[in-house]
Amino acid sequence: MIGIGPADTRYPRRLLDLRGPPDPLWLDGDPAVLAARAVSIVGTRRMTPYGARVARELAATCAEAGIVVVSGLAQGVDSAAHQGALDARGITVAVLGAGIASYLEDARGRRRRLAHAIRTSGALVSEFPPEAPPRKWTFAQRDTTIAALGELTVVVEAPIGSGALITAGEARRLGRPLYAVPGPIGVAASAGANALIASGEAKALTGVEMLLGTLQLRAAHRTEDDPVEDARVLDLLASSPLDPDALARRLGLGTTALAAIVLSAIFYRLRFGGQKSGWSFS
Repeated sequence: MIGIGPADTRYPRRLLDLRGPPDPLWLDGDPAVLAARAVSIVGTRRMTPYGARVARELAATCAEAGIVVVSGLAQGVDSAAHQGALDARGITVAVLGAGIASYLEDARGRRRRLAHAIRTSGALVSEFPPEAPPRKWTFAQRDTTIAALGELTVVVEAPIGSGALITAGEARRLGRPLYAVPGPIGVAASAGANALIASGEAKALTGVEMLLGTLQLRAAHRTEDDPVEDARVLDLLASSPLDPDALARRLGLGTTALAAIVLSAIFYRLRFGGQKSGWSFS
């Protein structure tokens, strides 16, 4: 673990845009990743299955395109984003709301495993001394650092009053592009993100292709690309539930061919943590 200040050549230049750049910035991992292109992905701790899927899909897409994924290693959307990047064999940076040593000592279960995986290929960073405990204000403070480290910020799901909205506000203050994923009307987890879009503070992010276009990138090639039939299956199931025999008849496929398509989709979900085509607002 090291502490680097603004005069250090390893210090991330994007943090100099903050009113008060962290001095020092504590780091456990590879300092070089802080100089790479990065996208900040944030959201609520109480994510829905939809939010989990979108966060993983966005992060995996960024990682496959060589973009570092930045988030806060909290439960919910943050952890899903980190996991999506790792599953795609990419690099992710976690900005902590406590000192690094304090976090590693207290973290349990999935977040502990995530923290150790992140530090292996990416980095854990904190603006607080290594043994500093978490406090309510430290999380609000780290939210501004998350915004500064990304060249743009995406809010996946955020209820009104969510800490993710602090990150969104700082991104706007810094003049960084801000995007929010639209969610169902009346669902609390998406109320803050939808409000950002409605007010014009954020642009609606409608898919990974839009994110890549904003970054002026193209999707990484995958050998597991969908055949046309996969998309047809998803379209039919999105409109109404069907039993296997009815679905096979609608598609004009045999049950063996349909089973192969379903197994392919299951394999993709297990490997990449998301669906292969489209987002469903449900």
